[in-house]
Amino acid sequence: MKGLQVGICGIALAALVGCSAMGTGDKRIDYRSEAASVPPLEVPPDLTMPAGSDRYRVPEGEGESVATYSDYTKGSGKGGAVGGGVLPTVKGVHLERSGAQRWLVVENTPENVWPVVKAFFTDLGLTIKSEDQAAGVMETEWAENRAKIPEGGLRSIIGKVFDNLYSTNTRDQFRVRLERSKDGRSTEVYLTHRGTEEMLSADGSSSKWQPRPADPELEAEMLQRLMVRFGSTEAQAAAEVKGAAAGAGAARLEQVSGGSIIVLNEPFDKSWRRVGLAIDRARLAVEDKDRARGIFFLRPVKAEGGLLEKLKFWKDSADTNKRYRVNIKDAGSACEVSVTDENGQGNDMSKQIVEEIYKNISQ
Repeated sequence: MKGLQVGICGIALAALVGCSAMGTGDKRIDYRSEAASVPPLEVPPDLTMPAGSDRYRVPEGEGESVATYSDYTKGSGKGGAVGGGVLPTVKGVHLERSGAQRWLVVENTPENVWPVVKAFFTDLGLTIKSEDQAAGVMETEWAENRAKIPEGGLRSIIGKVFDNLYSTNTRDQFRVRLERSKDGRSTEVYLTHRGTEEMLSADGSSSKWQPRPADPELEAEMLQRLMVRFGSTEAQAAAEVKGAAAGAGAARLEQVSGGSIIVLNEPFDKSWRRVGLAIDRARLAVEDKDRARGIFFLRPVKAEGGLLEKLKFWKDSADTNKRYRVNIKDAGSACEVSVTDENGQGNDMSKQIVEEIYKNISQ
């Protein structure tokens, strides 16, 4: 019996070693969706298959339709439609920047850009947590980047088979916000990263997830991949993302009667973009926006823990049910940013929201 056990263990170890030789090479991003896969829906023989729609079409490569992001980037897609539908063809994209902030401009309407962005996240293994197409905001679930798990040793032998035994102490979340450009024919795509890290207690008996700073390099990597998804070559996308940063106008916080305002030494269009990205980084939920009037409408939210727990106004249940507005007043070469409640009044909460936006504008 002992000999049999030894033999079985030897066979299992050999299988593990064999599996370890089937690695996929280095990747800086490797997210895994936790959503359970389900079998495809079967149509009974007495029913006809519903007609397909050309509304959604996967972007094409060199004369070939593609089914996955990896096939698309290789230019040799072999697949057809995904999930019975295809994505709209969206080509023409370039990157713009203001200081350290970057965003994409896609030569198509938000209605066509939206499903391509959603498919991009899904293909990366990220699950969509929430989406509000009217507000143009999409957010992923928290996920770990498994490319950060070190290879070698026991990990390289066992990890290929029992991959769930390994995890990192960090999680990532991404938010994308779409804006219709002034010309009405193109779309601005803003992507921001949020990070959290598991921290052990002093005695090591427990742990707690704490926010960690946004990772600009990870945002740049995601923007680069998204550019390729929209039809850019890998070389062109890398060159644009890594290009020299243009200078951003100065920002200062001023105290006025009844609260605080942010003064940006930039014209309205640039100020609007900077404030929007700062709102995303501050984890404030945008319910709607009116670019013509210069207003972001904020949805009542509650703290997810960590960063926002430091802001006292989130702990008042009465305050969390209120809606607030971020107002950007065009003053020509400069803009003033203020926050008021839905009645146009300022209070302690609006003052703290201004300070939080200012902190993220100044990053």
